[in-house]
Amino acid sequence: MALVLRSLSDFKRFLSEPGATIQVVRNTFIDRQPASFADAYRAKGMYEPRTIRAISKKAAIFSIRNHPTTIWLYWDKGTRKWRFQDDTVAIPLDTGLGPPDEIVYRCSYAPGMDPEVRAPVRRAKTRPSKPPDTLKAASKAPPAVKSAGLGAASATGAKTAPTPVMPVCGQGRLL
Repeated sequence: MALVLRSLSDFKRFLSEPGATIQVVRNTFIDRQPASFADAYRAKGMYEPRTIRAISKKAAIFSIRNHPTTIWLYWDKGTRKWRFQDDTVAIPLDTGLGPPDEIVYRCSYAPGMDPEVRAPVRRAKTRPSKPPDTLKAASKAPPAVKSAGLGAASATGAKTAPTPVMPVCGQGRLL
């Protein structure tokens, strides 16, 4: 199944998945600069895939392979002009230096981390919890009654009929 992003919430959901990466496809600001500037940008690894390091409500922090620093992508303001198409995200840049610029990212998963390829996460089975009435009744009974599971008569050793233990709170006996 191909990755399809339609909104910022889809993009955030994608970034929160393990193995999420983005890669610069086009940066019009860098394309307008001299060749030496573009070469330096490429030499720093800025066109390499960026893997997600952390995500918050307003930003994502990325790591770039073979580069010691991190890259931040903020989405707190101005995201209304972001464009989403299939697996690409176009983010406009407001540099104030000439015509409007944009960065286009291609979103993908790291090799072997595609949700279709990776093994499903196995969840532990949850046990049904005990009703709260039985927990309270068991904790209020005397120790001998707890271990024997009988009424108060068995705690004294007498051979009388067991006395039922009523819950501390609740309906009691229904007739």
